[in-house]
Amino acid sequence: MSNAFVLDKIRNSGLPVIIFGVGTVGEALFYACGEEGINVETFCDNNISKAGLRLCDVEILLASKLKTRYKDAIFLIAAADIKDVVEQLNALGYSKWHPSGLLLRDFDLSRYQFNASTEFVEFTVSTCLLCHDGYLNPDKLFLRSVDLIITERCSLKCRDCSNLMQYYDDPKDCDINDLIRSIDAFCAVIDGLNEFRVIGGEPFMNKEINLVIKRLIDEPKVRKIVIYTNGTIIPRNHLECLKNDKVLFIITDYGALSRKLNELVLWLRENNIAYHILEVQGWSDCAEIKDHQRNDEQKREIFTACCAKNLITLSDGKLFRCPFVANAFRLRAVPDYKDDYINIIQGFRCDADIRGMKKSIKSFLLEKEFLETCNYCKGRALEAPADLMPAIQIKKPLKYERLRKQSNN
Repeated sequence: MSNAFVLDKIRNSGLPVIIFGVGTVGEALFYACGEEGINVETFCDNNISKAGLRLCDVEILLASKLKTRYKDAIFLIAAADIKDVVEQLNALGYSKWHPSGLLLRDFDLSRYQFNASTEFVEFTVSTCLLCHDGYLNPDKLFLRSVDLIITERCSLKCRDCSNLMQYYDDPKDCDINDLIRSIDAFCAVIDGLNEFRVIGGEPFMNKEINLVIKRLIDEPKVRKIVIYTNGTIIPRNHLECLKNDKVLFIITDYGALSRKLNELVLWLRENNIAYHILEVQGWSDCAEIKDHQRNDEQKREIFTACCAKNLITLSDGKLFRCPFVANAFRLRAVPDYKDDYINIIQGFRCDADIRGMKKSIKSFLLEKEFLETCNYCKGRALEAPADLMPAIQIKKPLKYERLRKQSNN
């Protein structure tokens, strides 16, 4: 069935057309719909802070409220996590949906003005397209992004860090040989990865970050290397590897705490290095480590609502579903639940070994209903209010209970 035929059916269906997902991809889909003569009735999203606002002068509706207004509709999916969206739509009784590639595959983004750089817009849209292609092609293991923890150290001491940096009393850099070994093992299994997100802590606290970046640049299966930094360090010693077209800086702006933000931006511009600035609004209250004594159904509810369950994280040769679980494991703050991660550090003697590991990873990413570690997380739902003041600084690490001995790590 050709795209032209599908688009004609949408135009003539008589049903309202709704874009699921706001932000850059949603905005691009809106413009593409305009060029195809498709009227967009509304946007919808799971983020409660977006509900009631407008994008492209069109209302944003909270996804959970869709049924109060629309008995039936056609959805164009602008969210990268398409599997979660499709399952949510099915649960709401909607069956008519299309991936973003229907309209954005060959769409000329340069004809429109976005609230972000051209490089970031193209990167965001290509990320969404790749995720949708991976979902629609189950025989391949294409991933949207993987967080790579390279250090526990940070130049800030944020009390409410969702990655649990505030609990490390003796933070260390990850061993460079272990990092390279983890990357090698992971890349031997996947078919493609849109982005490796290099994180910490503050990744530039690790003085050997250039060796990690070089390994990722040389990896043909990795399309982009995104470095998440807080605007406190100018990485002048690593200029040559950072000037690669694969590299993108995401700088979180914490106001006065990001004391070198302006200097960093100037340095990036002078060296023609792509970057994007994230302005922090509010943080959600999700950084507590506590045994909530939840039953399986309660853990399933926490997992289903979680906005971070697809932030796949590579740490110490293990693949986790989110940074909270990865760092709770590093801190030994949770028991060693073997089913809550995939240990990828092992020799692959033949193609059958690779196929077996690929199958395990796909099952881990697509079929999990909850993690045992969800019992220790306060929850991180998109509909939860983001009402905490971000980046409140502390002088000493927070206390927590260790539930796993050093020998089990």
